[in-house]
Amino acid sequence: MYALIYKMIDINKNVSNRPEHVDFLRRLLREGKIIAGWKFPEYEPGQLQGVLICKARSKNEVESWFTQDPIISSGARTFEVRLAEEMAVKA
Repeated sequence: MYALIYKMIDINKNVSNRPEHVDFLRRLLREGKIIAGWKFPEYEPGQLQGVLICKARSKNEVESWFTQDPIISSGARTFEVRLAEEMAVKA
């Protein structure tokens, strides 16, 4: 599993590219590439905006998907991909 971490850069570009971005995410969800996701309601430049947990063979694979995300290609957000492991602590 890999965590994709979005950071907000340009709020106006984010708003104008949101419909295409949502379609992009829906496609990845249908394909089983996104397992879970959380967004943060504060949309300030430079802040963490969201985290997606992705199922892939490599970090490079996840990066290749998200370079095609309209929110990224428009310059509205940047992203980072990190290896993620399920927490060992259980309830």
